[in-house]
Amino acid sequence: MYTLDELYEQNRDIAQLCEVLSVLTTNPELHNNSYVIELMNIFRDKVWVHLVFEDKTVYAELARHDDETISDLAKEFHRSAIDTRKVFTQFMRDWQHRELGHDKKPLSLQCREIFEQILERTVFENEKMLPMIEEHQKLGLRQ
Repeated sequence: MYTLDELYEQNRDIAQLCEVLSVLTTNPELHNNSYVIELMNIFRDKVWVHLVFEDKTVYAELARHDDETISDLAKEFHRSAIDTRKVFTQFMRDWQHRELGHDKKPLSLQCREIFEQILERTVFENEKMLPMIEEHQKLGLRQ
């Protein structure tokens, strides 16, 4: 199990990768650059581990919370994680097959959209979910 500090750090790493990759992927000529590919692989691994972990541990516990506000927010965040995983998985498939040139939409646009979606998720998690977990843990320690 990760600590809250580790979850914040994961979000920070993911956000920084989004920022760097969003610049690099605007140029289609860099899509096959070995450094961009390496960064994209790191991005894929970090996002996937984070999505799977958060879904199976922390938020699953909060979804069973007695406080309906907390459980509803955790359930909504869980539902959005499912959608995010689907979109992310499809994006990574498109990225891996980028040289085939049969994109539904330009890969640069897909990159921008996925980076924005992941960034929004990390901000929401940092500003809403993780503080709620922190408060929940504090209350649990007091009881």
